[in-house]
Amino acid sequence: MTKTGDLPNPNDYIITRKRKLYKFAAFKNLPNCFTDDTWPEQRTTFLNQPGQLVVEVGAGSGLFLTELAKRHSDQKFIAIDRKSDRLYKGAKLANELGLTNIIYLWSNARNLAALLPADSVTSLWLTFPDPWPQESNIKHRLTNQHYLKQYYRLLASDGQLNLKTDDLSLFTWSLDQIDKKNWQIVIVTNNLHQDKQINTLNDALVMTSYEQRYVNEDKAINYLLAIKNS
Repeated sequence: MTKTGDLPNPNDYIITRKRKLYKFAAFKNLPNCFTDDTWPEQRTTFLNQPGQLVVEVGAGSGLFLTELAKRHSDQKFIAIDRKSDRLYKGAKLANELGLTNIIYLWSNARNLAALLPADSVTSLWLTFPDPWPQESNIKHRLTNQHYLKQYYRLLASDGQLNLKTDDLSLFTWSLDQIDKKNWQIVIVTNNLHQDKQINTLNDALVMTSYEQRYVNEDKAINYLLAIKNS
């Protein structure tokens, strides 16, 4: 993967008070990182690589998907988040590990239709999305009806939608949003890491940074797996 055009110099922002600006600049310099402007140059090349496509929306640090990319070298992965300084952590690690099957995309979930073609995604992950508890902010929840329609469009036949959250209210609300005509709910659990029905090889057991902290505090993790109906 190559970059074109002028790139910012991260060393211009190395001092502590500009640490976030440093990450912004460093993100743009990494060969596995893209923005709404640079992704179109790479899109066809990356999507034409062999292997099933796995996407995480609201990927945060990107470390969860980086671990999946390490485990599944025969698949390709895209971590999407609206904050590049978050994604920088996973992108830097993947670059150091020499992983070529994952890219990090600085973009907003509302741009999904423009970012990826329909029926192209095998598995889509939502890991600990912001619950947006106020009723006035339902439009921002990544499991609202608008976004579920976007995921349905992106997923291939029998594609998987995965949700992990520590927020029981969001989890319960999200379950109610899922149209049973469009989705088959396969797994619902309110205690992922103690549930015997979850196979030890299931990628759902891979923990995010937040999740590890929650589990250490004996906080239960909710998990949902739904399959797109053809």
